[in-house]
Amino acid sequence: MTAPRTAFSQGRFYGVSTVERQLPSVRVAHLSATISAEGVEEHSHDDAHFVLATHGRYLTTAWGPETEGPPLVFNPPGVVHRDRFVGAGGHFLAVSFEAATWRDLAGQEPTAGDALRLTGTLARTCALRLTRAILTRDVEPVALESLGLELAAQVQTSIRESDHRPGWLAAAEAFLADAFDQPIAVADVARAAGVHPVHLARGYRRWFGATPGARLRTRRLERAADLLMLGRTPIGEIALRAGFCDQSHLNRQFRLAYGVTPGEFARLCGRRLDVASVQDGGAGAI
Repeated sequence: MTAPRTAFSQGRFYGVSTVERQLPSVRVAHLSATISAEGVEEHSHDDAHFVLATHGRYLTTAWGPETEGPPLVFNPPGVVHRDRFVGAGGHFLAVSFEAATWRDLAGQEPTAGDALRLTGTLARTCALRLTRAILTRDVEPVALESLGLELAAQVQTSIRESDHRPGWLAAAEAFLADAFDQPIAVADVARAAGVHPVHLARGYRRWFGATPGARLRTRRLERAADLLMLGRTPIGEIALRAGFCDQSHLNRQFRLAYGVTPGEFARLCGRRLDVASVQDGGAGAI
């Protein structure tokens, strides 16, 4: 007989809270992962929640393109998943909404829909600001709640990419993934995709809502964020490895995109966590 899957109550995760705040409409916590990947079984949550992995290698089966940088996942109430960290030392932000609250926000009954991987800059920026805010001792509750609701809005306005995107777009994205750390012109991407540069630009605007140049910059920022999450490489070296001219160039672009500097992001990723004392050490599931 198959054992029933675990269903976790609101705000419970496979982790120990370093700081946690219960607000009128949302629960926000920063946690350290406590269970190895092998120990995480398929499970669900009663609530709707977001997880932003800020340190370590995080595996998720959520729908959406795989990108570098901090993974941000949304799980609707009741969705079954087995997201987990590979290895020790994982840290993550968890933003949880009771099912009834999520129903009111979404304007519909909460159902076990698809888990989503959110890769948009606005969603990541909001989640990173929430992380910085929850790790600040004197943050105003209204500021935390507002950021939580802003993050929720990113799902409400999210539109899935079509399953029938043109094949040349995948070729263009593969080229950017392979050569993002090199000097690249729009004509280079168009040539790799086998389309005219004007056609390329129109396709990127339609399917991604961005220019090819903006997608290239996003790729570089994701690589920089990934390197910051996984090691102690000097930020100047990370800038060059990610395709930026120098550290100051990376600093400007990173702050514009994510609302924090690379140094601040590195601290959020666990290089040096300066957090309030543990308020709630309950265990739960990612």
